[in-house]
Amino acid sequence: MNQFGAQNMVSQIKKVLLEKPHKNMSKVDYKKWNYHGPLDQKLINSNYDEFLNILKISDIEIIYLDSNNTNEELCDSIFTHDPSLIINNGSIILNMSKELRKDEINKHINLYKKLNIPIIGRIINEGRVEGGDCLWLNDNIILVGISSRTNIHGINQLKDILIKFNISVIPIKLPNNSKIDSCFHLMSIISMLDYDLVIGYKKFITYELENILKKNNIKLIEIPEDEYLDSKTLAVNILALSPRNLVMLNGYNKTSELLSKENCKLHLFNGNELCIKAEGGPTCLTRPILRI
Repeated sequence: MNQFGAQNMVSQIKKVLLEKPHKNMSKVDYKKWNYHGPLDQKLINSNYDEFLNILKISDIEIIYLDSNNTNEELCDSIFTHDPSLIINNGSIILNMSKELRKDEINKHINLYKKLNIPIIGRIINEGRVEGGDCLWLNDNIILVGISSRTNIHGINQLKDILIKFNISVIPIKLPNNSKIDSCFHLMSIISMLDYDLVIGYKKFITYELENILKKNNIKLIEIPEDEYLDSKTLAVNILALSPRNLVMLNGYNKTSELLSKENCKLHLFNGNELCIKAEGGPTCLTRPILRI
């Protein structure tokens, strides 16, 4: 069996990269980090342990990022989804826009070298791409949001890398998000639940994106607006462990009911402290290394 390759967002996760919460995460200047208020370390750890337990009982091999967890400037390294991509041929190192996260890139490079996962490309110079803006539609198509964190220079670099592997990159211009005071990625709008099913916030699904979904015979579940806004977009940030086998934040009952009606199995965890305050949902907490 291959040891790496995660070229979609719904097939079964067998191996994943995680990072435990920084032990001083609650002590940093929350305004500097753009967190939504002061953090409680015990609640952070409790939220993370609930999430981690879901993965542990799902027969997923967990690899932890090689971090000494003492540098307060790496608090966001817990969101391992953003600094890199993994395809069937190797890893691609992205380029973060949030200056406080720049050093995370080297952590991912060092880990992939340790795991003997080839680094087949890197976003450099003025190019910016973050993993939260990258949404695999299927094994051969990836949508990349043009956002405050990802620019067209970075997307063009990613295109040049992925075209060698017969992967199409489709830029998606994100709409104005004046109602959302938070980090705003493509995955703040939409998540893949199965090869033919997504959940998204209808008001932010552009005409272009809607047409792409229809062209690929993908059904859109519309997330209730109140739960989307109350969660600061993170109720839509849902991780597929396998098709329709999902991890999502607890407390969004209308969304859960809609998913259950689509024959989705739900694993819920409490994430108010870790996810909503620190701006990262269950998908953000993972960088799948191997999906089969």
